[in-house]
Amino acid sequence: MKTQTALGSVGLILCALALATPHNAYAGPANRRASTQSQPSYPINLDGFGAPLPAVANSLADLSTFATGQINFKEIEEMPQLGPLFNGTTCTGCHSQPATGGGGLFINEIRVRNNTDPGPVHIFAVDNMLRNGPQSQGATPIFAGGVTAEPLGCQITVPGCQLSACQQEEAMKTTFSTELPTCDPTSANFTSGGDCVAGRAALALFGDGLVEAVPDQTLIQLAQNEPQSIRGTVKMVTENFLNTAHVGRFGWKNDHALLRGFAGDAYLNEMGITNPDNPTDTSSCAIGVTQYGITLEDTGIEDTIDPDGRADIDRFSDFMRALAPPPTIPQNSSALRGKFMFSQLGCAGCHAPSLTTASNPASFIPAATGGTPMSSTVNHALAQQTFHPYGDFLLHDMGALGDGITSGAAGPTMMRTAPLWGLRAKSIFLHDGRALDLPTAISLHDGQGKPASQAFQALSTSQQQDVVNFLNTL
Repeated sequence: MKTQTALGSVGLILCALALATPHNAYAGPANRRASTQSQPSYPINLDGFGAPLPAVANSLADLSTFATGQINFKEIEEMPQLGPLFNGTTCTGCHSQPATGGGGLFINEIRVRNNTDPGPVHIFAVDNMLRNGPQSQGATPIFAGGVTAEPLGCQITVPGCQLSACQQEEAMKTTFSTELPTCDPTSANFTSGGDCVAGRAALALFGDGLVEAVPDQTLIQLAQNEPQSIRGTVKMVTENFLNTAHVGRFGWKNDHALLRGFAGDAYLNEMGITNPDNPTDTSSCAIGVTQYGITLEDTGIEDTIDPDGRADIDRFSDFMRALAPPPTIPQNSSALRGKFMFSQLGCAGCHAPSLTTASNPASFIPAATGGTPMSSTVNHALAQQTFHPYGDFLLHDMGALGDGITSGAAGPTMMRTAPLWGLRAKSIFLHDGRALDLPTAISLHDGQGKPASQAFQALSTSQQQDVVNFLNTL
């Protein structure tokens, strides 16, 4: 990817920030219906999602860094750098709802229980993407590398797909098959060793700079303070560019403790882009393959470090680190009742309302791959901040709701508590989108989450609506 700077975009972003300031939007005819006691008396709007931290917005240099990362985050990767195996061609393909840096609109990743590799199944491959060879408009070349097939070639997840050589290798390596059932860690099939698959939707990144800035000891102490029946598990991870282990906090199985580690892993595994922290391709299956006169080849480390000491994975980290938390909206009487019941039901035991960041996050957040440190403005903006994610970022045993995948210390029933801030922006819920509304998502909680789920289901319909109205203010 060629780095694009954003100095010329800062004015536009400042205008966008002004427009994105949370406010009570005009309620059109559909919102003028008389509200019941349990319904919100204000619009459930999504204004303000995707904005930078206020301190970043007020610093031209830091806003430019944020905007450059944002532009890189939404760029589309192309061959020959892309692949050879990949799940998407841009970060926003997975992180777009309701704004750049948000969550997934659909399931964009698949894991297989019997996959000996820790990574995802790669849905697309470059050796089935091209058709027609070089194209021109008159005498002007327009598709020098041929036309990219839509949607990026045959998908490995589609029954009847004529798999390419790369996809055949992927299916064999990961044991993926369209016949595999969804994992249920409590089923007889699973207990007997049966293979299965788990879909995953991308998690939103809003506020993740604050999450990264929480000291390890805070999360360790939080786990110790939780009641034994719902106590979370701390997972220590060592990023491949560090020798020191930190508490994992990112991803459905807490596979990463730092945004740089998350960015580098996603760039390699989701888009097939080698980078300074992950320099080896996931496969060599397409090297030397010629399609329509185009030869696919190994291009070495594709995400190189620029003169400013940053590679693309650092620019992604810059962007994610400076993303503000999801904006909240006012709570009416129904939502206030719901907030009280949320705590009474035991939901706050895992969905911790508040966390506080370290006094100097730069002391443990590493510099960029080229040695460029985090700016003092961002460090100050993240320091000693109490924020409200409604999540403890620890692993919990979720019983039948587990994804069936083992990832290091995270066993098949263990899942990271999903933070609830920004919940109103989501269209699908739980790790594989099995719930289309909040009451269903709550009812499907199992394992350590089952008592709170049962308590919620015992509420009256209006009380349940109060809880939902509270969640829709986060």
